[in-house]
Amino acid sequence: MAAFDRRFLVELPFGTCVGVALPEAAAFEPPGALHAGEAAFARGMPEATRAAWVGGRVALRAALAAVGVEAPGPILATPRGAPCLPAGAVGSVSHKRTIAVALAARASEPLATVGIDVEELRPLRADIARRVLTPDERAALPPDGPARDAEVLRAFSAKEAIYKALDPWVRRFVGFEEATLARAPDGVLTARLALAGGEGPFAVELHHAAGVGEPELVLVAARVAMGDNAGNAPP
Repeated sequence: MAAFDRRFLVELPFGTCVGVALPEAAAFEPPGALHAGEAAFARGMPEATRAAWVGGRVALRAALAAVGVEAPGPILATPRGAPCLPAGAVGSVSHKRTIAVALAARASEPLATVGIDVEELRPLRADIARRVLTPDERAALPPDGPARDAEVLRAFSAKEAIYKALDPWVRRFVGFEEATLARAPDGVLTARLALAGGEGPFAVELHHAAGVGEPELVLVAARVAMGDNAGNAPP
Protein backbone atom coordinates (compact mmCIF):
# COMPACT_ATOMS: atom_id res chain seq x y z
CA MET A 1 0.00 0.00 0.00
CA ALA A 2 1.36 3.41 -0.98
CA ALA A 3 1.95 6.22 1.50
CA PHE A 4 -1.25 8.04 2.49
CA ASP A 5 -3.51 5.52 0.72
CA ARG A 6 -6.78 4.88 2.50
CA ARG A 7 -6.76 1.73 4.64
CA PHE A 8 -10.39 1.97 5.71
CA LEU A 9 -13.44 4.21 5.96
CA VAL A 10 -16.01 3.08 8.50
CA GLU A 11 -19.17 4.55 10.00
CA LEU A 12 -19.02 4.58 13.80
CA PRO A 13 -21.78 5.57 16.24
CA PHE A 14 -20.10 8.96 16.73
CA GLY A 15 -19.13 9.80 13.14
CA THR A 16 -17.04 8.60 10.21
CA CYS A 17 -13.55 7.21 10.82
CA VAL A 18 -10.85 7.07 8.14
CA GLY A 19 -7.46 5.38 8.39
CA VAL A 20 -4.55 6.08 6.02
CA ALA A 21 -1.17 4.38 5.61
CA LEU A 22 1.92 6.29 6.68
CA PRO A 23 5.16 6.24 4.66
CA GLU A 24 8.00 4.00 5.79
CA ALA A 25 10.69 6.51 4.81
CA ALA A 26 11.19 9.88 6.49
CA ALA A 27 11.35 11.67 3.12
CA PHE A 28 8.12 11.85 1.11
CA GLU A 29 6.20 14.10 -1.23
CA PRO A 30 3.18 15.84 0.33
CA PRO A 31 0.04 14.17 -1.07
CA GLY A 32 -2.36 16.11 -3.25
CA ALA A 33 -5.12 15.78 -0.65
CA LEU A 34 -3.35 18.36 1.53
CA HIS A 35 -4.33 22.01 1.40
CA ALA A 36 -1.44 24.20 0.23
CA GLY A 37 -1.30 25.83 3.66
CA GLU A 38 -1.02 22.42 5.31
CA ALA A 39 1.77 21.39 2.95
CA ALA A 40 3.66 24.60 3.74
CA PHE A 41 3.23 24.04 7.47
CA ALA A 42 4.38 20.41 7.19
CA ARG A 43 7.58 21.42 5.41
CA GLY A 44 8.65 23.31 8.54
CA MET A 45 7.94 20.44 10.94
CA PRO A 46 10.57 18.14 12.46
CA GLU A 47 11.14 15.09 10.30
CA ALA A 48 10.16 12.75 13.14
CA THR A 49 6.60 14.08 13.34
CA ARG A 50 5.93 15.26 9.78
CA ALA A 51 4.48 12.06 8.29
CA ALA A 52 2.07 11.45 11.18
CA TRP A 53 0.79 15.03 11.04
CA VAL A 54 0.32 14.90 7.27
CA GLY A 55 -1.42 11.52 7.50
CA GLY A 56 -3.74 12.85 10.17
CA ARG A 57 -4.78 15.76 7.95
CA VAL A 58 -5.31 13.49 4.94
CA ALA A 59 -7.50 11.19 7.04
CA LEU A 60 -9.36 14.13 8.61
CA ARG A 61 -10.15 15.76 5.26
CA ALA A 62 -11.50 12.43 3.99
CA ALA A 63 -13.62 11.98 7.11
CA LEU A 64 -14.98 15.53 6.89
CA ALA A 65 -15.87 15.03 3.23
CA ALA A 66 -17.67 11.80 4.15
CA VAL A 67 -19.93 13.67 6.61
CA GLY A 68 -20.54 16.50 4.16
CA VAL A 69 -18.41 19.22 5.79
CA GLU A 70 -16.12 21.37 3.64
CA ALA A 71 -12.77 22.59 4.95
CA PRO A 72 -11.85 25.38 2.52
CA GLY A 73 -8.77 26.53 4.44
CA PRO A 74 -5.85 24.71 6.04
CA ILE A 75 -6.63 22.60 9.10
CA LEU A 76 -3.90 23.65 11.49
CA ALA A 77 -3.91 23.34 15.30
CA THR A 78 -5.64 24.98 18.24
CA PRO A 79 -3.53 26.30 21.15
CA ARG A 80 -4.25 22.94 22.82
CA GLY A 81 -2.79 21.03 19.87
CA ALA A 82 -6.05 19.62 18.49
CA PRO A 83 -7.08 20.11 14.86
CA CYS A 84 -8.73 23.49 14.30
CA LEU A 85 -11.87 22.23 12.59
CA PRO A 86 -14.21 24.18 10.31
CA ALA A 87 -17.49 25.47 11.71
CA GLY A 88 -20.16 22.81 11.95
CA ALA A 89 -17.82 19.88 12.62
CA VAL A 90 -16.22 18.05 15.50
CA GLY A 91 -13.34 15.64 15.10
CA SER A 92 -10.17 14.04 16.39
CA VAL A 93 -6.99 12.44 15.05
CA SER A 94 -4.58 9.75 16.24
CA HIS A 95 -1.61 7.92 14.79
CA LYS A 96 0.88 5.14 15.32
CA ARG A 97 3.97 4.11 13.40
CA THR A 98 2.18 2.84 10.27
CA ILE A 99 -1.25 4.48 10.38
CA ALA A 100 -3.05 7.75 10.99
CA VAL A 101 -6.77 7.84 11.75
CA ALA A 102 -9.36 10.59 12.00
CA LEU A 103 -12.93 10.72 13.29
CA ALA A 104 -15.29 13.46 12.09
CA ALA A 105 -18.94 14.26 12.66
CA ARG A 106 -21.31 17.14 12.13
CA ALA A 107 -21.66 19.30 15.22
CA SER A 108 -24.91 18.58 17.04
CA GLU A 109 -27.32 20.38 19.34
CA PRO A 110 -26.80 19.93 22.23
CA LEU A 111 -23.08 20.02 21.59
CA ALA A 112 -21.08 16.79 21.86
CA THR A 113 -17.35 16.45 21.23
CA VAL A 114 -15.52 13.35 20.02
CA GLY A 115 -12.16 11.67 20.45
CA ILE A 116 -10.38 8.82 18.69
CA ASP A 117 -7.33 6.76 19.57
CA VAL A 118 -5.52 4.00 17.70
CA GLU A 119 -3.00 1.53 19.14
CA GLU A 120 -1.14 -1.42 17.63
CA LEU A 121 -2.17 -4.69 19.26
CA ARG A 122 1.10 -6.21 20.47
CA PRO A 123 2.72 -7.81 23.50
CA LEU A 124 3.65 -5.08 25.96
CA ARG A 125 7.38 -4.81 26.61
CA ALA A 126 6.67 -3.09 29.94
CA ASP A 127 3.66 -3.37 32.23
CA ILE A 128 1.90 0.00 31.95
CA ALA A 129 -1.17 -1.10 33.92
CA ARG A 130 -0.14 0.63 37.14
CA ARG A 131 0.47 3.86 35.26
CA VAL A 132 -2.79 3.99 33.31
CA LEU A 133 -5.34 1.92 35.26
CA THR A 134 -7.04 2.44 38.59
CA PRO A 135 -6.88 -0.30 41.26
CA ASP A 136 -10.44 -1.41 40.37
CA GLU A 137 -9.50 -1.65 36.69
CA ARG A 138 -6.36 -3.65 37.44
CA ALA A 139 -8.35 -6.04 39.62
CA ALA A 140 -10.62 -6.85 36.64
CA LEU A 141 -7.75 -7.71 34.27
CA PRO A 142 -7.19 -11.27 33.00
CA PRO A 143 -4.05 -13.12 34.18
CA ASP A 144 -0.69 -12.29 32.58
CA GLY A 145 -0.53 -13.02 28.87
CA PRO A 146 -1.83 -11.78 25.50
CA ALA A 147 -5.40 -11.30 26.76
CA ARG A 148 -4.19 -9.07 29.58
CA ASP A 149 -1.98 -7.02 27.25
CA ALA A 150 -4.90 -6.54 24.85
CA GLU A 151 -7.21 -5.41 27.64
CA VAL A 152 -4.62 -2.93 28.96
CA LEU A 153 -4.19 -1.49 25.44
CA ARG A 154 -7.98 -1.18 25.00
CA ALA A 155 -8.26 0.64 28.31
CA PHE A 156 -5.35 2.92 27.43
CA SER A 157 -6.92 3.68 24.05
CA ALA A 158 -10.33 4.36 25.59
CA LYS A 159 -8.87 6.81 28.11
CA GLU A 160 -6.90 8.61 25.40
CA ALA A 161 -10.09 8.97 23.34
CA ILE A 162 -12.02 10.25 26.38
CA TYR A 163 -9.37 12.83 27.17
CA LYS A 164 -9.37 14.13 23.60
CA ALA A 165 -13.15 14.48 23.67
CA LEU A 166 -13.00 16.15 27.11
CA ASP A 167 -10.29 18.65 26.25
CA PRO A 168 -12.52 21.26 24.56
CA TRP A 169 -14.57 21.39 27.77
CA VAL A 170 -11.89 21.34 30.48
CA ARG A 171 -8.84 22.69 28.58
CA ARG A 172 -6.29 21.03 30.83
CA PHE A 173 -4.30 17.82 31.18
CA VAL A 174 -6.52 15.01 32.49
CA GLY A 175 -4.80 12.21 34.39
CA PHE A 176 -5.43 8.53 33.76
CA GLU A 177 -6.91 8.13 37.24
CA GLU A 178 -9.69 10.64 36.46
CA ALA A 179 -11.60 8.06 34.39
CA THR A 180 -12.51 4.52 35.44
CA LEU A 181 -13.61 2.02 32.80
CA ALA A 182 -15.83 -1.03 33.06
CA ARG A 183 -16.78 -3.67 30.51
CA ALA A 184 -20.33 -5.02 30.59
CA PRO A 185 -21.01 -8.73 29.99
CA ASP A 186 -21.99 -7.88 26.40
CA GLY A 187 -18.59 -6.21 25.87
CA VAL A 188 -19.81 -2.61 25.93
CA LEU A 189 -17.31 -0.20 27.48
CA THR A 190 -18.52 2.41 29.96
CA ALA A 191 -16.65 5.16 31.79
CA ARG A 192 -17.09 6.90 35.13
CA LEU A 193 -15.38 10.29 35.53
CA ALA A 194 -13.97 11.76 38.74
CA LEU A 195 -12.41 14.96 37.43
CA ALA A 196 -9.90 16.59 39.75
CA GLY A 197 -11.12 20.06 38.79
CA GLY A 198 -14.76 19.25 39.57
CA GLU A 199 -15.85 19.96 36.00
CA GLY A 200 -19.04 18.51 34.63
CA PRO A 201 -21.08 16.47 34.98
CA PHE A 202 -20.39 14.90 31.59
CA ALA A 203 -22.06 12.07 29.72
CA VAL A 204 -19.45 9.76 28.17
CA GLU A 205 -20.08 7.14 25.49
CA LEU A 206 -17.45 4.72 24.19
CA HIS A 207 -17.22 2.48 21.15
CA HIS A 208 -14.53 -0.14 20.57
CA ALA A 209 -14.30 -0.21 16.77
CA ALA A 210 -13.26 -3.81 16.27
CA GLY A 211 -14.86 -4.22 12.85
CA VAL A 212 -12.61 -2.13 10.59
CA GLY A 213 -10.87 -5.12 8.98
CA GLU A 214 -7.62 -4.37 10.81
CA PRO A 215 -7.31 -7.05 13.53
CA GLU A 216 -3.87 -5.81 14.57
CA LEU A 217 -5.32 -2.45 15.65
CA VAL A 218 -7.09 -1.27 18.78
CA LEU A 219 -9.40 1.61 17.82
CA VAL A 220 -11.65 3.32 20.38
CA ALA A 221 -13.94 6.32 19.87
CA ALA A 222 -15.45 8.52 22.58
CA ARG A 223 -18.28 11.01 22.66
CA VAL A 224 -18.64 13.55 25.49
CA ALA A 225 -21.52 15.93 26.24
CA MET A 226 -22.41 18.03 29.24
CA GLY A 227 -24.68 15.81 31.32
CA ASP A 228 -27.06 18.20 33.07
CA ASN A 229 -26.75 21.12 30.66
CA ALA A 230 -26.19 19.62 27.26
CA GLY A 231 -26.91 22.84 25.40
CA ASN A 232 -23.84 24.63 26.77
CA ALA A 233 -20.79 25.05 24.58
CA PRO A 234 -17.30 24.42 25.94
CA PRO A 235 -16.08 27.42 27.98
